Amino acid sequence: MNIQEILVYVALGIAIGFLGQKFIGSKKSKKGCGKDDCSCH
Repeated sequence: MNIQEILVYVALGIAIGFLGQKFIGSKKSKKGCGKDDCSCH
């Protein structure tokens, strides 16, 4: 395994973690929305 492969896997892990955190965060914020669907997309 060379350095380039390690960097690719690290970047992929960070990207997946960021998207997962964003997706989970948006699920939690839906509970606090009003009837007019403020900005919960």
